[in-house]
Amino acid sequence: MTAGASVPGAASTRQDSQRLALLGFRPGPGGIGRVMCDLIEGMYRMGIGVDLLLPPGDYPEWERIQHAAPRRFELATGDQDQAAHQLSAYLLRERPKAVLSNKDRTSALLAQCTSRGALPVTVCRIGSDLREKTRRQAFWRRAAYRRERQRIYTSADALIGNSQGVVASLRELLGSAAPPLHCIPNPVDLDRITRLAASDDVHPWCLEQRTPLVISVGRLVSAKDFATLIRAFSQLHERLPARLLILGDGRQRAALQRLIRRLGLGDVAALPGFLPNPFAHLARADLFVLSSRYEGSPNALIEALACGTPCVATDCRSGPREILADGRLGPLVPVGDAVALADAMHRVLTSPPPRGTLLEAARHFERDTNVARYAEVLGLLQVGRSAAE
Repeated sequence: MTAGASVPGAASTRQDSQRLALLGFRPGPGGIGRVMCDLIEGMYRMGIGVDLLLPPGDYPEWERIQHAAPRRFELATGDQDQAAHQLSAYLLRERPKAVLSNKDRTSALLAQCTSRGALPVTVCRIGSDLREKTRRQAFWRRAAYRRERQRIYTSADALIGNSQGVVASLRELLGSAAPPLHCIPNPVDLDRITRLAASDDVHPWCLEQRTPLVISVGRLVSAKDFATLIRAFSQLHERLPARLLILGDGRQRAALQRLIRRLGLGDVAALPGFLPNPFAHLARADLFVLSSRYEGSPNALIEALACGTPCVATDCRSGPREILADGRLGPLVPVGDAVALADAMHRVLTSPPPRGTLLEAARHFERDTNVARYAEVLGLLQVGRSAAE
């Protein structure tokens, strides 16, 4: 494997001696990039260096962790055998202390490498409820899909799910063959969110305080079910004048824009695309809505709490019920039910919860605490502690 250009700044000797290899990312912006940046920053603060094994492409989130000096190595896309060869060569040459995979494809590569010889500690992070992922396969593919997940995950030393629902789905899939299972919330840099939330570089609707602002954040894909959100907002707007912003981009943009026009919402609903600082928008919104059909542990919902923004979410598998404390922090509504979603949105807009309660709930996801839990599972905790002393 050929190393790509390292991020400027040399890693310390202690970081070079004990490194974590991270793999399993898609190019472009997204929630997983933000989570992994927080993980890398936390590891850096513990004295643990990081290698990023990435397919070619643009990774805008990585710009903010240049000071942590992660090294970057290329991992092929589209050719599983070539990628497995690159990964095996990297592991043999660089000898990281541990490997953390974020996607099934790269977890499959690790399983392939396991059959060829010894590996460092290997851990797979799973961010989606496997019951839902299996159910959404074509019926004739479900058995093969489950068998492949079983083969991949049982080859790992440990599995990390980012919610109790994800861990439950792993336990159901793997049974007694499961390696150690750990539930670790997504680590979130709450201080960084607070700083960025203070920015005034926002959409003009965020500065208009007379009209309630509803916001959602995520890729414009079917799993996020923004169509139901738009239909619910249309019903809400008949009862309470408001505006809707959906931040993000994706292949459903054109279809969602057509729906907005068809419902006559062109003046009050907008899709401004991906914005690098969603927190300044979240902090100025009157309501955040998660309309997903399924999740693992939705980071945007956590970030909304960290901004003190009232929330409504679908009661999908999995994550929202845990994050919103069984509905005590915000209403949970059935998936795909526009009427129930509109009612919940109206209820929260007219009687929002205390901001302090939401901010306190976000502390459960604090970065350093949860990064330390990752380090423990990866066998890196003592390394980090000794480096900090």
